[in-house]
Amino acid sequence: MIRKEGEHQLELNRKLDSTNKAIFVDDDNAEKQKRRDMKEHFKQKLEMQAKEIDILKTEINLYKRKGGHIYTKVTTNRRVAHLN
Repeated sequence: MIRKEGEHQLELNRKLDSTNKAIFVDDDNAEKQKRRDMKEHFKQKLEMQAKEIDILKTEINLYKRKGGHIYTKVTTNRRVAHLN
C-alpha cells in the first residue's frame, strides 16, 4: 500500500511539473513577442529618423547653393565683430 501511494505521488508530481513548465513557456513566449514588437517599433523609428536626416541634409545643400545663411548665429556674430 505504501509503495502504491508512493508511485501515485510520483505520478502526480510529474503531472504537476509538466504543467508548470508549460506555464513558464507561455510566459517566455509572451515576453519574447513583446521584445520583438518593441525592437520592430524602434527599428521603424530609426528608419524614419534616417529619412528625415537625409531630407534635412538635402535641404541644407540647397540653401548652400543658393547662398542662404543657415547658421544665423555664426553669421550674426561675424557681422557684429566686423562692425566693432
